Formats: sequence, structure tokens, C-alpha cells
Amino acid sequence: MIRWREGINVLDMLARCGFTAYELRKQHIFGEATIQKLRKGGLPSWKELDFICEVLAYDVGELIEYKDDRYVSLKKAEGKE
Repeated sequence: MIRWREGINVLDMLARCGFTAYELRKQHIFGEATIQKLRKGGLPSWKELDFICEVLAYDVGELIEYKDDRYVSLKKAEGKE
């Protein structure tokens, strides 16, 4: 599963760069649905992720990670955990 790296709060990071949720909406950078998705830990579109990386000067790999949790899910389903 692709997810934000541990400890990453994109909206807080953007706010520190002057892009509060209000400013993101006001400037039509992100819509309300995207902001709500980010608040809930969801991932943005590629275009939105590109903007986030550019503003924060981060590489995408510093923000998101791939975690293979299928093995853990299978163990839980089989009752072996």
C-alpha cells in the first residue's frame, strides 16, 4: 500500500510555507475534497503531489512510501497473528 511516511502531515507542512488550507482553496490550488482527503491521510493526485513536492522542495520518496502489508493481512485472516 502506498501511504504517507510516518510523521508526515502535508497540510501542516504546506501551512508553514504560507499555504494554509484557506489559501489553497482561495487560490484554487486544491479543492475542498482534496483538502479533506489530505486531512484524513489520503493521497492526492499526481498533479497535486507534484505541487506539494515543488513547494516543500521534497522528493516524492521523502513524503510517501510503499508498505507491503499483504503478508500481515493474510496472517490476520488465517488467525496466525
